[in-house]
Amino acid sequence: MTTTTWLVGALAATAIMAGNSAQAADCAEMGGEGDKCLAIASALEPGSLYVIRDGDDGNTLVNWSINEPLVDRDASGALVPVLAAELPVPDAKDPTIWHVKLREGIKFTNGEPFNAAAVKHNIDLVANPDFGASINGIETLKTAKVIDDHTVDIVTKEPDPWLLYRISTLRFVPPEASKDATAYSQHPVGTGPYKFVRWDKGQRIILEKNADYWGGDKAEMDRVSFVFIPEAATRISALKAGEVDMVSSLTPEDAAKVPKVITSSNAANGTYLRFNLETPPYDNKAFRQALIYAINRDALNEYLWAKQGSVEACQTLPPGEVGFNKSLQAYPYDPEKAKQLLAQVKLPEDFVVRAVFTTGGYLPKDSETGQAIAADWEAIGLKTKIEYVSSDKWLDDILAGGEKTKPDSPAPMTYVQLDYHSMYAARITSRIFSRTNKMSGLGTSYPELDAALATAQGSFDVPKATAAFEQVYKIGCDEALYIPLIDYPDIWGAVEGVNYEAGPGVLTRIHLDRVHVD
Repeated sequence: MTTTTWLVGALAATAIMAGNSAQAADCAEMGGEGDKCLAIASALEPGSLYVIRDGDDGNTLVNWSINEPLVDRDASGALVPVLAAELPVPDAKDPTIWHVKLREGIKFTNGEPFNAAAVKHNIDLVANPDFGASINGIETLKTAKVIDDHTVDIVTKEPDPWLLYRISTLRFVPPEASKDATAYSQHPVGTGPYKFVRWDKGQRIILEKNADYWGGDKAEMDRVSFVFIPEAATRISALKAGEVDMVSSLTPEDAAKVPKVITSSNAANGTYLRFNLETPPYDNKAFRQALIYAINRDALNEYLWAKQGSVEACQTLPPGEVGFNKSLQAYPYDPEKAKQLLAQVKLPEDFVVRAVFTTGGYLPKDSETGQAIAADWEAIGLKTKIEYVSSDKWLDDILAGGEKTKPDSPAPMTYVQLDYHSMYAARITSRIFSRTNKMSGLGTSYPELDAALATAQGSFDVPKATAAFEQVYKIGCDEALYIPLIDYPDIWGAVEGVNYEAGPGVLTRIHLDRVHVD
């Protein structure tokens, strides 16, 4: 059964002011008569709200407006200073040192000062491998040096021209309050425009506007509730019933069912299949190419993404990004070519193609993608076994190297979704091609990548770095080192009257102070 056959066989405003809805009850409970309240239905409840330690298990939706970074990306995608008074700059003589000037007079909502000592505490914490930070792309951080109360130097292990992009995902926590990691994970404290109020486990998390926010009274909503509803159909029903005002993680067909659609300003996510190249026959180029030629990715985009996504051009990197190789084209869907290549490979008797995919709705169309790809591989004569794991287990495994997904596990392929929030090639390329990155499945194979990757990630000469990125992706394409799949947008639903100034990347990193109501 082919992808096409399988896919074809298998799409008035509520009470933003206090009224008859769950968010109205939250407002009334807090004595907020006349306040503006917003309820957001999310597919995934966080396991923790300790953003720098557990920042990839769904908590960014909540934490992004509690904890702030030194620099961030604005709605246009440009880097702008936040807790830094101006964009940090590298030292004129030593490119491993970046000078940072901090804004003065900022405090965490528990009264702790945000100063150079707090920055050093956070940098040293996430740079310590024993801490187990789950923030992607901070591998080059080494330490920080306090110069004075409002001046700090960030020190990297090697020259890193992409540091500002990396630290845009590093949100700062108060040193004293976060010493008790267990307590802090349940009650976060930050410097942002919103502060934590309450977490009703299994139901909702409530925030309220930070009345003493250093950046002024920019936030329009007085209260925000995050309501956890795993099923998309139930989230949509809650939106239509006026019980919530925004819903996350919609599919293209779901988007047709909501009053208003909000999408990221560009492709927010990229997907691919990671090979474990140390597991035969996945170490065989012809076999890997056969698997790629067999997948009908145009059908995946048409029937799963309603053509709102795009087939990746032999690289998991968005067009226009530094390092995007314009000369590369996607492997075409060619099952006959796949069979010819497969005939060149001596497979073990009773061989079964195995891959791990997620299920549970956190990654849109994850299990459907697995089923469709399995059908395509079976169509060229391969026996296939797709294993599905929960999204939270997948997140733990893929980041930390777990039972199902670590490079030396029995699973030879893993479905991976990358978000394009940070939008810099160094982070994405490292996760795919760095032989020392735990998310890469290259092992000891293809050492010729090392020099090009080092230039791409470490040269302050932009043309030189760009050419090196392009070389890395060409090797990845020519040698079929992984299977690029589909880029797709992040899609949310809202009631009429709710407006959000979405920027690049996933909407789950929502800036609540950019939500407005007509």
